[in-house]
Amino acid sequence: MELFVIGLLIVLGTVLLVAEIALIPGFGFSGIAGIGAMIASAVYAFMQLGEIAGWVTIAIVILVAVALILWAIYGKSLDNVALKENITSTVADAGVSAIKVGDKGVSVTRLALIGEAKFGENIVEVTSNDGFIDEKQDVVVTRIASGVIYVGKIIS
Repeated sequence: MELFVIGLLIVLGTVLLVAEIALIPGFGFSGIAGIGAMIASAVYAFMQLGEIAGWVTIAIVILVAVALILWAIYGKSLDNVALKENITSTVADAGVSAIKVGDKGVSVTRLALIGEAKFGENIVEVTSNDGFIDEKQDVVVTRIASGVIYVGKIIS
């Protein structure tokens, strides 16, 4: 009967870990329960059958765990959750492409180095060259680098 319980715990742990790897992405309840069942099988073997049976059970559990890890790494089990397409799209930047160095606008938010400014009908994210700029202040585009628009305060 003890061998049946130990075998049942190992099989239950294996089934739960396979479900965790193949069906349920992430590391959640079934993975923790599977590891717990395998640990419980070793503890039960030590308590009911003695030291030799406990160490044999630990060896079996380690072999099963290594086999599951190898199956997960080299098998096709992770293909269900793996990204198979390359992402080629980009964020729409219609407002940014219409803005040129020297364009004048108004800060929409407080530019605590980064904020938003309105140039014509386009509201875009900008970075301040002049430190903090309050909202509703006139600004001018001083440079554009790598899609980042740098502005300065217009002093009147």
